[in-house]
Order: sequence, then C-alpha cells, then structure tokens
Amino acid sequence: MISIEESDYRHLILHKLEFDFGNVYLMEDILLTELKEGVVGSAEQVYQVLDKALAYYETYNVVKRRVWIANRTRKYSVKPVEWIRLKNLAIKYLSGYCVVDNTTNGITNAILESRFVPINFKSVTDLEEAIKWATLIQAKQKQ
Repeated sequence: MISIEESDYRHLILHKLEFDFGNVYLMEDILLTELKEGVVGSAEQVYQVLDKALAYYETYNVVKRRVWIANRTRKYSVKPVEWIRLKNLAIKYLSGYCVVDNTTNGITNAILESRFVPINFKSVTDLEEAIKWATLIQAKQKQ
C-alpha cells in the first residue's frame, strides 16, 4: 500500500496533521488518515482529528461535509462499534467513508465495519479508486 505522500495525489494535500496514532491529510473534499502500525482506532481519535481538521478549515471558512478515506498503509485495527458513538458527528461532517486495503484480512474487516457506518461506505483496494469514489460522492453532494 502506498502513502498519499508517495502517490500521484500528493499535490491534493493542503495540510498535514500529525498525531501519536498517525497522520491526517487535509484536502479540499477529503480527510485522509494513515494510522501507525498496531494502533487500535477509536472514537477518541476521531474526535481529535475532527477538532484539528475543523479548526484548520474554519480558518479558511471552508467547513463542509467531506469524504474520510482510511488509507490502511500499515496493519492496525478499528473498533467497528465505535461508529455507534460517532453516528451524529459522521452525519454532520462526513458525506462518505472509504477504506483502502488490499489484504484479505483488511477487506474482511471492512465488510464488518460497513455494517456500522451510518454514511456512504466503500471498500477499495487502491488509493486511486478511493479518490475517484470520493470525487463522485462530493459531486453528488453539490447537486
């Protein structure tokens, strides 16, 4: 799996946020996360990300719903039931959630996670497909 910083899409990055659990890349229509090896993703981390991301976007007066791409470049896990706690925030700030993982285990976990995600969901195997899907979701949102 390739990091956004090493991809043809690096020019889309407006700002990078660094956390102890991983990096978040802010783009015009996308929040993209790349968590560190062994991390267990939680609602608390999502709150931290949204707090910093919204502060950045508010500075430029561009707060809107975006697509969250979880670019799983390293092995980590998430707690799918955390989506129950995040439902209201997800609906308010996100128009979609996309998991990028090309491993068998990762694809299986994404299927489980999809059952809890309260917004548009997509599981893909490469970053290009995720960005194309995010662009499509954002275009539909603008209609």
